[in-house]
Amino acid sequence: MKKIFGIAAATAAMATSAMAANMENPLFLPGALDVYSKTTLGVMFKITDSTENQVLRGHNGSTEFPIWRPMQEFGVGITDRWVAHLIAGYTYDPDINRKGFHLGRLGTTYRIIDEADGFVWDMYGDFHLGGVERMKGSLSLSTVVDPAHPQPVFNYDNYSNGRWGAHLGTKFGYRWTDLTASVFGEILRTWGNHNNEIDVSVLRAMLPGLPRELSVNIKSTWEVNAGANVFYQMSDKLSGGIGFTYKHHATNGLEGVYTDLSNLSPVVQAKVKGLVNGFKDMNDRFDEYALTLTLAYQFTPGTQLAWYIEDTYDTGARMSANTTNVKIESGFRFNFMF
Repeated sequence: MKKIFGIAAATAAMATSAMAANMENPLFLPGALDVYSKTTLGVMFKITDSTENQVLRGHNGSTEFPIWRPMQEFGVGITDRWVAHLIAGYTYDPDINRKGFHLGRLGTTYRIIDEADGFVWDMYGDFHLGGVERMKGSLSLSTVVDPAHPQPVFNYDNYSNGRWGAHLGTKFGYRWTDLTASVFGEILRTWGNHNNEIDVSVLRAMLPGLPRELSVNIKSTWEVNAGANVFYQMSDKLSGGIGFTYKHHATNGLEGVYTDLSNLSPVVQAKVKGLVNGFKDMNDRFDEYALTLTLAYQFTPGTQLAWYIEDTYDTGARMSANTTNVKIESGFRFNFMF
């Protein structure tokens, strides 16, 4: 009888150990001085919706595929409870020639409570690295709705908002023998700046002396992310999970022109100021609701391959350029521990 209990206890311990070392587990944390790498190669399929922005650009109901989305994450365990990490994600959409970093985070996670087969509580904080790359955009004049009265439309040429910021978040979870459930929530504060380039060359014929590009002061924002995950260890090799994530992306807004326009005539300066005032609230807020399925295979204790598919439903304000009728991403993730 004691032998049977011993085997059962050993089996449970091995399952819990496999769960703890599984890099796809949402409660994964490396041990002290362990280094891990997650390399994701994803591709997205998208069909745009009919927001006013999409209509004015003549891009409503358009298919965008393939949209390439590689991502890289590195992390190192400082102690068994404390880890530092760096995450970078890049998007390239050849159909609209939009490309750039969509994700950049450098931060740390600390595990406040860590029960081997029970409750887990993490706190984390990251620097938002949006300022690494300038936000790039262009102003166009749309004649789709009213050919006699062209309407200015703002187009994003990359995925960075050009702003630095900070994330603060927490994660709660519970581990059973082969099942993990967790929830998380975080806020993001970005700080307004003028780290951007806006192509306004379409206005030069109407506004003599106007430079080809302007830098503008963009306001600070608050954003929110939250979600839940369920993860199951099917065997010592095979595992999988389902996750739901909500992301709120705040509306952008201009607070003024940073570029020195003092050499322009007062009339031109007034017209530029009036144009900028029209973008004080860009009405481009959007919210995402994503459902993700992941399956992973553990080749060795430090080598893992995962496949994922994510289906996103979104809603947005009338001038959002990011909302869709269909948005599906799938790809593979290569995980290594050193």
